[in-house]
Formats: sequence, C-alpha cells, structure tokens
Amino acid sequence: MPSTDTSTNWQTRHEQFEAFLQNLPLENYAPLRKIKTVEQDLPRPLIPLDLFYALYWENEADFPPYEEAFARYWEERRCPHITDFIEKYFYGCSVEFVKEGLRARLYRIWLSVLTQFQFQYLWNALFPNLPLESTAELDQAGIDTKVTINGIAVGLQVKKVSYRREVSSRRFTQRQQRLVSVLAEIPYLVIDAEKLEQQLESPRVKPESKEKKRRLLKEFYKNFVKYPNGFVAFKKEYVKRICQILEEKISSIEAGSTIPYKTFLDF
Repeated sequence: MPSTDTSTNWQTRHEQFEAFLQNLPLENYAPLRKIKTVEQDLPRPLIPLDLFYALYWENEADFPPYEEAFARYWEERRCPHITDFIEKYFYGCSVEFVKEGLRARLYRIWLSVLTQFQFQYLWNALFPNLPLESTAELDQAGIDTKVTINGIAVGLQVKKVSYRREVSSRRFTQRQQRLVSVLAEIPYLVIDAEKLEQQLESPRVKPESKEKKRRLLKEFYKNFVKYPNGFVAFKKEYVKRICQILEEKISSIEAGSTIPYKTFLDF
C-alpha cells in the first residue's frame, strides 16, 4: 500500500492517478463493452483483484495501460487456471475466443476498480491523517475500503446507481462484521448526462419525469466530473461531504448497521 507518512505523497499519487485516468483511451475499448461471452462466476484464481491492487494501488511506479495489465494476467494465470476454466466451460472453443471474452470481462472489472481507486486517492489526498485502508482481501469480502473514525472501523462500498436507482443489495455479513463495525454505501452515479439533457428539451417527456431528471442531473454535476475521454470521477466537494456525514453519524450508529447510499445524495 502506498506510504501514508506525508500528505505530499498522497497528493502526488492522486495527481499522478488523475493524469493517468484523464489520458485513458476509453474509445479504443468500446468494442469490449459489447462482448459478453464470459459471464460465468470466475473461480478465485481468475479473479484479478490482487493484480489490479498491485498495479494501481500498491504500485509506486507508473500505472500501466489496460493492455499491459491484461497481458500480465494472461501470462500469470493461463496455466493451469485459465486452461482448466476453458476445459470446464468452453470445451471445443478456441483459446482466442475465450481470451477475448476474458479481456472484455476483466475490462469491466478494471474500470470499476479504477473508479474506486480514484475515490480512494482523492480521499487520502484530502484527509492524509484519516487514510483509507484498501486491500484485495477486503475487496473480496465485499468491503471496497475502510477508514477508522473515532476508533470505529467503517467499511465503504462504492455503489453504482443509475437513473432508476438500481443498486445491488448486499447483506452486512458476519465475515464483514469481523472486519468493520459499520458499512457505508457510497453512491456513484452511472447516467448518460447528454441523453438526459436532450430529454429535458423533448415535449414528449412528462413534466414529472423532467423534474426527476433535473434533480438527477443537478446531483451529477454537483458531485461528479466527466473528463473529455468519458471517465466520470468523484469531485473533492463530494468526498469532503461524505467524510463530514460519516463523522457526524458515527458516534450514534449501532455496530452492525449500514448507512444507505441515499444518505449521501439527494435525488
């Protein structure tokens, strides 16, 4: 894990990571979003979290592009793990067919992890004396990252929320309660802002629907920024508010409780 000795280190790492995100050629990966040939639950040896943490969170050097990360994944896990996976689920298919499916599957995981890390780097740059702890082991337990506030361990889950407020429902498990006392769901809006703006101009959209879209867009522009390459990042004002809310609530919340995502966004 990167050093937490000085705020300068976290500020520098945050700036480096932001530069990396803003220069990602996301348009080059567009074809991968359409490939859904490998949708099975990945066996533990094929879950890439440990590699992604090593390359983008624990790594003190440059952040590698996706192609390089996937190449390393393929080389390290092809024998015997990927070979066994192919024999079980894709017997008779070509290796290249499965490789392209895995490349697409891992890209979606990769992009989600980068979003989580952007939040973490920004938080640690803003609050170097209240650093987030994040490991692949925590992530695999359903805790993206955790922070200790007033002696209470709080687990944070970055939740993707769409226009319809779809959000996965995960129980606060006994395993998680051995790691943290409280869970907080941190909402990350996944919307097409340009499409919503167009719908606001359409006379066919009902007034009540337009009002809902306006509130959603207001929250989006207030709390997130979309870079020219399409990556959507947390704004520092939003992260500051999340920290403030956690500090205000932590003293009165019971162990084993979950702070729902609606606590942090108003729409």
